[in-house]
Amino acid sequence: MRKPVIFIVIVAALAASAIFGGVLYQKWHDSPRYALQQMALSLKERNLDTFFKYVDLKEIFNNFLEDSTRETNSGDPGGDDWSRFSRHLGRQFARHIFPKLYENFEKQIRGLIQNYLQDLTNTQILALTAAVTTAKIEVRGDEAQVTVHDPKTKRPLRLQMHRPPEGGDWRIVALNYEDFKPFLKKEFLGISPKKDNV
Repeated sequence: MRKPVIFIVIVAALAASAIFGGVLYQKWHDSPRYALQQMALSLKERNLDTFFKYVDLKEIFNNFLEDSTRETNSGDPGGDDWSRFSRHLGRQFARHIFPKLYENFEKQIRGLIQNYLQDLTNTQILALTAAVTTAKIEVRGDEAQVTVHDPKTKRPLRLQMHRPPEGGDWRIVALNYEDFKPFLKKEFLGISPKKDNV
């Protein structure tokens, strides 16, 4: 009599473990961290098509350029009515021009990023993987704020991710302009950051 009871208990425990494991896996699979880890894995495998699946380049480009114009205009937050109107007009103009600008230079932008990513060493990719694994992620509905730390400088690099309301993959849609500006100047423009910023 005992053997059937033990057998039933074991089967029930295995079934519960499988269900619980499936739920945990699904939760991880539907998380921003999973998308970031897949990006890091795709870099290791040199599979850039998979990498770009988790990146919305157009949104990143538009948000980044809009943030940069906001910085240009932030030197005089007050000012007279004409100054405020001019800044507002400039931002409206930028919102209409940036999408066209991206469309014209999409291939060049993607090519520049691909060349940079293909030149990453295994050590750099491992450091990036570690940074993604320890990233701080705050999820609010279909939006996520992610903070990773630059493996070299330990500076925080903040980015925003989004998932369509109907479901699907989390994608990076924005980079914090202030965080990434020194990195982009150094890596893509060859300008070293000023010592007082280090």
